[in-house]
Amino acid sequence: MLSYVRRHPLWVIVAGGVAVRVVLAFAFVGGPGDIRALQTVGEFLQRDFLHAYQVNDHWFGGRIYPAWPYPPAYFPWILAALGIHNVSGLPFHGVVQLAPIAADVAIALAIYTYLGWRGATERLRVAGAALVMLGPSFIAVSGYHGQIDSVAILPGVVAVMAWERRPDSTRAVRAGLLVGLGAAVKSVPGLLVLALLPAMRSPREAARLIGTAVAVPAIMFLPFFIADPGALEWLGAYGGVAGRGGLSLLLQPSLAFDFLTQGLLLPEHTPLSELVADSAVWIEVVVLALLGAFLMRHRPAPIDGAVLIWLAIYAFFPNFLLQYLIWGLPFFIMAGYLRQTAILQAVLLPATVIYYAAASGAGIAEGLATIYVLTMIGVWIFWVAAFATVAARIARRREAPPGVQPPLVKLAGA
Repeated sequence: MLSYVRRHPLWVIVAGGVAVRVVLAFAFVGGPGDIRALQTVGEFLQRDFLHAYQVNDHWFGGRIYPAWPYPPAYFPWILAALGIHNVSGLPFHGVVQLAPIAADVAIALAIYTYLGWRGATERLRVAGAALVMLGPSFIAVSGYHGQIDSVAILPGVVAVMAWERRPDSTRAVRAGLLVGLGAAVKSVPGLLVLALLPAMRSPREAARLIGTAVAVPAIMFLPFFIADPGALEWLGAYGGVAGRGGLSLLLQPSLAFDFLTQGLLLPEHTPLSELVADSAVWIEVVVLALLGAFLMRHRPAPIDGAVLIWLAIYAFFPNFLLQYLIWGLPFFIMAGYLRQTAILQAVLLPATVIYYAAASGAGIAEGLATIYVLTMIGVWIFWVAAFATVAARIARRREAPPGVQPPLVKLAGA
């Protein structure tokens, strides 16, 4: 047995990570609001597929939100999971999480492959995969919570890989289709277009990338829009939850305390924190516009551009949630920040346990709530410092001849 582990550490790590996730997925309901929304939408899809965006759910203290505020690419799996549940009797909350678990496996193998392309040693490649398969942040989201972020970001990971591996005339369409597929699950992976645009060789290639990335989710959503034009409004109605992390928590820590200790999903905001939370989308637009101009000016390697994009989202988007980590962590590992990613997940582990314990309805003592709040404030400071550091390194390395910069981090063995 030990000899097999030494010869095949990658597959042992993958199997162990899958086993942990499957046990958690079937033993616990996880994020009850999200699991309930998945099942509610699935049952409605069976009755009236094209009007699924009419399903509303009373989340967050009675405030009405759409049960499904995302694009429709995940609908087939929701229906499949509900069908498996009905036929087999297996709990829906376990079955539906098998897709995010499988996506974690694919992300880990993609990272292992990508690090090999960059010349990393075998040990470093296995370590990169292990940060996904055994990483507590990944396990919490796909194995316990039941959110779909790993499914959404997987095509974006592959898009960056495909872009760098085959820089031929078809790369823009190929990468655009992959980014668009991720954006058809959740819109956020579409931001990866900003990481690829600086490497464009012509305006025509840029148009192909943007056009295909937009076309995939648009085509998938079109039948729902034709059947129900109001679906477009619901699609953008959800902008995260204030007070769980990021700027909104920094401005009003009591939001997190009220949720963790009293279970208040919609506590009273101060005027400033309410203004910032309600302006989250516009803040994001301004930040991304400035970031896009910076990336086009300095033309970093696509992987470094992706890292800077997620750091900007984490630092400046007000309503940060723990599951959003899954957007950026794969790219941090691919860029060579393995040690930092390991430390970050370790630091966030207590806060993750506290958060999900509170979300499940368990009473949280004020001392534990204080640990959560201080940890999340510290992590926000880290995001700002990391963003400034990476941006400064990109700006300093801008070479006089035109062209795309090489990656900032040279991997061991490269």
